[in-house]
Amino acid sequence: QVRIAKGLQRGGGASAPLVTAMRAGGNHKSSVERALLNVRARVHTALDALEEQALGEAGARAKAELEEAEKALRSVELKLSVVRTRTSILSDDGPATGQTTADMRNWLLSTFTDQDFEAAMSNSVLSAASSARNAPAEASQRRMPTVQDLVSDVHRAIATDSVARRLESCARFDFDALALEEYPEAAGQLNTVIGAYLMKKCDRFSRNVMQEKGWITSGDAFVESYVAFLRKIDGLYAGTGAMYHVSAHAADVMATTHWLLQSEFMRERTSSLDHFMALAAAAVHDVGHPGTNNLFHQKTMSPLSVRYNDRSILENMHVALAFETMQSDKRCDWFSMLARDAHVQADADSANHHSANLQQYVRKGMISMVLATDMAKHSGHMQDLTTVAQEAEDGGFMLSENSESNVGKQAQQKALQRKMFLLETVLHAADMSNPSKPKHMMLEWTRRILGEFWAQGDEERSLGLEVSPLCDRATGVDTIPKGQLGFIQFAVLPFFKQLATLAPEAKEAMDGLAANSEFWREQDALGATSEQLFGEGGLADQAREEAR
Repeated sequence: QVRIAKGLQRGGGASAPLVTAMRAGGNHKSSVERALLNVRARVHTALDALEEQALGEAGARAKAELEEAEKALRSVELKLSVVRTRTSILSDDGPATGQTTADMRNWLLSTFTDQDFEAAMSNSVLSAASSARNAPAEASQRRMPTVQDLVSDVHRAIATDSVARRLESCARFDFDALALEEYPEAAGQLNTVIGAYLMKKCDRFSRNVMQEKGWITSGDAFVESYVAFLRKIDGLYAGTGAMYHVSAHAADVMATTHWLLQSEFMRERTSSLDHFMALAAAAVHDVGHPGTNNLFHQKTMSPLSVRYNDRSILENMHVALAFETMQSDKRCDWFSMLARDAHVQADADSANHHSANLQQYVRKGMISMVLATDMAKHSGHMQDLTTVAQEAEDGGFMLSENSESNVGKQAQQKALQRKMFLLETVLHAADMSNPSKPKHMMLEWTRRILGEFWAQGDEERSLGLEVSPLCDRATGVDTIPKGQLGFIQFAVLPFFKQLATLAPEAKEAMDGLAANSEFWREQDALGATSEQLFGEGGLADQAREEAR
């Protein structure tokens, strides 16, 4: 026990993330985990002893071998923690002089700007139709398991009494994805369960609604493909080495996105397809996350960093992986089932119909939303949101544009950009909403993200790299309250304050931020450490027990 305590005090290595993950999966360490912890502590003790004396060549070699052994143990601990976590669970400046002029202008704009007129037209048509009519209430291959098997499996899970009761709250701000993770029927397929449940229960984008609108041809086939896709996405979250950026986080973001989109402001300015698209983006927004951030990949010049030229490295990877998954397995390619020439009635009193390429629109939307979750873009996003909130207060915020021919493509492009900005805002807010959640959830999410950060810092130190901000275990274990207060006060609270100007329903999140800020101030005054917060019987465990 003395050796273990000394090993943990020495820097902890991956022990804290291991404890973090074990807390997520249960209160008892396995015998293998205990043995690893004991061996790791002995290695630390040996390293301490070697540092206290002058080393010859043989001693230096022994120290180097021990350091390599420590790194190997850390890797095994990380993998065990992942397993435990998983198993517990568009300018028209003037009239064109001819067809060639119009074509040339369109080519110039589409080639040399980032404007997408076809997607903008699709958005314009969809927005006009959506504002005129509210949505009414609500090719498998011979491989095992079949898509039908997957659908039957997820519907059995949804029908389970305990899971069904938990899912009843998934439209609320206080939905607990971590609690859903504890049910065996839902573990390993959290996004699948939530996505299938919402598609069945939500009157805005049910299979019947989407089929009646002409967006898809077969509601049943579309749902089967969508469920198979989410199941694959859930699988791709597993085994990556991440502790926080796992399927439970995506499920939490998915539910929070749904909650925000139900607000009156968002509902009036988004279509049924937007709602569905945003949930799909939420499900995939961190898929395949390796547990290290963009800065780490830049510093190490990882293959991902090289591929994406140091720009939104992980975010580009996440959304690319989502579309690659559909391309590689047609059973889960719901995207190709969307109409590329959907005929949408302009309004309830008009006989005019307009064409919309839903595939192009949805792809653009998902890419925009996922890339907007790059925290490096937060400052610019915050400035834009402040401007939009001020415009809304002044009554000057416009979103939808009439899709009739007298409306120019630039006006449609502006409408598309504003629509995308709102959807990006919703996903970004949901992605960083953990500090606003009820205390027992907030503390568990904090434990997981810190464990992941510190594991990255350990790896950076072992590689001889400067430790990234917030990733230094040695200083982080004693400054958790200050760090959380800083994140809330400088990032999360200002963002939700502006969002609440647009959607007053978001004030519920602000109330949570206020309560949790007071909690962290109290803990800061008491000098709370990581062990007091997240150790066995600590405040996190107490909060979870009180919430049961």
